[in-house]
Amino acid sequence: MPRDTQHEYTELADMAYAPGGRTAAAAAAAAAAVTAVAGESIYEPYTPEVATMQRRHGIVGLLNDPELRKHALLIVTYVLLWYTFSGTLSVYNKWLFGASERDFPFPLFVSAIHMIVQYTLATTCLWLYPGLRPSQSPTWGMYLTRVVPCGVASALDIGLSNISLRTITLTFYTMCKSSNLGFVLLFAFIFGLERPRVALVAIIVVISVGVVLMAAGEVDFVLSGFLEAITSSAMSGLRWSLTQVLLLQSQFGMNNPIATMSKLTPVMGVCMLAFSLILEDPFANMSKNKNLDTTQGTALIVFMTMLGGFLAFAMVLSEFFLIARTSVVTLSIAGMLKEVMMFG
Repeated sequence: MPRDTQHEYTELADMAYAPGGRTAAAAAAAAAAVTAVAGESIYEPYTPEVATMQRRHGIVGLLNDPELRKHALLIVTYVLLWYTFSGTLSVYNKWLFGASERDFPFPLFVSAIHMIVQYTLATTCLWLYPGLRPSQSPTWGMYLTRVVPCGVASALDIGLSNISLRTITLTFYTMCKSSNLGFVLLFAFIFGLERPRVALVAIIVVISVGVVLMAAGEVDFVLSGFLEAITSSAMSGLRWSLTQVLLLQSQFGMNNPIATMSKLTPVMGVCMLAFSLILEDPFANMSKNKNLDTTQGTALIVFMTMLGGFLAFAMVLSEFFLIARTSVVTLSIAGMLKEVMMFG
């Protein structure tokens, strides 16, 4: 966390807990700041500023703050929603794309449809709730150099994830995706979101070794599926680091999750469709798929495709809200806990 931000957090906490200075606005600002610091302390040593704040007010005093409890409750709610939608979507993808399930071999095309659904939902929310509309919009230069790379990385993350599920088991896929934290830390170093430290470098090394050992012990190991899942993890680290940069800077006009989705999903949808046309040729091959032999089967695929778009919207929205209130590294740590809970 940048030093000037930590200093600002300390001042906010002082303002909230100083005698006579406990206004509702100050309390709310301090709650958000202190919770962010608490989230960062999971993976970052306490700094002098944080230590000073804790000496002055005490952890118990901070936790007793009603605004802080409300903020923490929101974070827990976002995490639980993310767990629910993410787990449901993983099962959905395996059911729809898995060769032993519905065997609908067009994950990139379906993902492109999901982007259209998400864009429609995001723009509808902005239309219904004008308060969510950002006051600024990115210039074309900013859009091409900041938003487009994030959208391409997101498309590769989602697309490769869905492709890999055609050849590897859901359990092995989830274990491969546990390498996310290592890639998140790596890109956080590159973009200046984290300072390189021995402890964090050691985490990356341990995760990397663990993934290699895990892959070596997999009975149904498929090299192509493994490489797709690992590349997806790398793109996920890049994607969420870029997303955090966009959410933190108001000049991009993406400082709330709904606005971010409205800007990113068109890029992601175009990339997904391009990848699909190159790799899947859906318009030529879809008519040959057994799922579309009957009207009932076609209706089921259409319904499930649209349902997946709603699930993806809910999952990504909860991820964006979680990043906006904590950090991308906190998101990755929560993701690893989710995987342990699901397959531990």
